[in-house]
Amino acid sequence: MIERWFKTIGLYLFFLSGMIACTNENRDRNAFFLKGNLQLKDRAYQEAIRYYDEALQSDPHFADAYNNRGIAHYELGRYPEAVLDYTQAINHKTNFPDAYYNRANAYYQLKQYEKSLIDLDTVLNYYPDSAYVHFSKALSLSALGEHHQGIDALNKALAMDPSNPEIFINRATLWYYQQDYDKAREDIQKAIQLDDQEVNAYNVLGLVFTEQQNYDSALHIFNHALSIAPYQAYVLNNRGYLFLQTGQLEKAQDDINHSIRLDPLNSFAYRNKGIYYLQTKRPQEAIRVLQQAINLQEDTPEVYFYLGEAYQQLGKNEEACQSWRKAAERKEKKGSQALSQFCP
Repeated sequence: MIERWFKTIGLYLFFLSGMIACTNENRDRNAFFLKGNLQLKDRAYQEAIRYYDEALQSDPHFADAYNNRGIAHYELGRYPEAVLDYTQAINHKTNFPDAYYNRANAYYQLKQYEKSLIDLDTVLNYYPDSAYVHFSKALSLSALGEHHQGIDALNKALAMDPSNPEIFINRATLWYYQQDYDKAREDIQKAIQLDDQEVNAYNVLGLVFTEQQNYDSALHIFNHALSIAPYQAYVLNNRGYLFLQTGQLEKAQDDINHSIRLDPLNSFAYRNKGIYYLQTKRPQEAIRVLQQAINLQEDTPEVYFYLGEAYQQLGKNEEACQSWRKAAERKEKKGSQALSQFCP
């Protein structure tokens, strides 16, 4: 299976507002603000925050400083602090679509997808023809499982930016979720024509081949992706998933463990490690890592199906049925089949 959206999308555009009047009253705050912008540009985020703090001490209503301090917090992974700063920016300057867009991205990172969508709709009132806003909207829609609406948003983004390979890749991802593998491959081919070094394109294509049980082609594609980016955690994890399908358990373990070392927050890697433990008849260890996957991302596909299998291996049929029931509630085929077969 594929990770839910790529973490290397790179389309989160942050705006550094800097059109400020130079008067005697605001000269000090402007000096601190501009110093903060220079530090932000150099990725010295903590130092940037210090200067923005100084600017805000001079002018507690300085919306641009709140916005840019929010960017620095965001880049440091402090998403709640970023949301607070963007909200302050909006409170002090209501017509501030940049801050709404930035807050939408912070909400996305906090998995508050509904709030993200509300902010993005506000941005679209200002920029209705902006490809990157429709693209971001597709991310939140997909995270909510609204794949059809996500495809519609990506179609709008493509109409405005038809030469962006990442939009094709992400639409291919949604076709993959819909099990429309022909359309997924069409989009991937378009993405590769635009950028033949785009690792994420090969990642999706490899997964399409895996689901179609074309394992030789899948392995070739994953190896090609890793020749471009040897330390791409998602590709390593997905090659590990391929090795699980072909019974190459040692290779699967090596790839999945390597992926976790590179990205310890990827729920799919823990789910795949759970599959490895199931195949090696270690259900207790499978339960442990599958619970880690759930804690990281509760809606990781098929995680409850495999958790049910682990409980079944331990003879805990009631717990197994509870897990499969959750999988069935998500309309997952394997979970529904297990529930029907083993649970009265």
